[in-house]
Amino acid sequence: MGNHKGPAFAGLFFALSFALPAAPRLSRSQQEYFRRFIEVFTPAVLKRHGEHGGNYRWDAKNRDCAGLVRYVSWEAMQKHDERFRAHYRELHALAIAEPPGNFAAVQGAWIESNLTAPQLITRSRPLGRALPHKALKTGDLLYFRSDELKIRHVMLVLRAGATPYLIYHTGDQRDELRIRTLSDMLSLDENYWHPDTQNPVFQGYFRPEFLD
Repeated sequence: MGNHKGPAFAGLFFALSFALPAAPRLSRSQQEYFRRFIEVFTPAVLKRHGEHGGNYRWDAKNRDCAGLVRYVSWEAMQKHDERFRAHYRELHALAIAEPPGNFAAVQGAWIESNLTAPQLITRSRPLGRALPHKALKTGDLLYFRSDELKIRHVMLVLRAGATPYLIYHTGDQRDELRIRTLSDMLSLDENYWHPDTQNPVFQGYFRPEFLD
């Protein structure tokens, strides 16, 4: 990204994405579990990133902005053994210990394909570039794209009560995970990271096809 600072990008060399079969929709109970798992698990991932022992099953080669979305989504659809739950004790806050039903169809169509940031967006529904913050749900995505700046970057929405937070991986050698509010993003000096309709790099808000 040259001399540009701030949030970095993933999928630098993936300027074009390809069409894939539409992903199936999760049931209501599965969606509720999926979103609640992400709300509990993602902060635990941020906490352990860079620590000794790190995060289970998240290899360095998969650590970029799209990789973060795939990782937390994948784990939300898995049954976890006691070792995993002991490592992430925060998961004991979940009312249901295991995901309800079978997530295999969504795993195969949306997660197992190692989708890049642009490809994740092709598997998501556009919500618009101007959206009330109260309309955002956990699991929604923000997408930034610029051919000129060579940016392909995705961020994950995580709700904590009334406040939507943005979680993202910098997508470069810094290998950093960050959490910001939308107001934080709008205050960045680098205006190409502003989630604002006046920013041509900001492509809008998106929701994965398997979520309502």
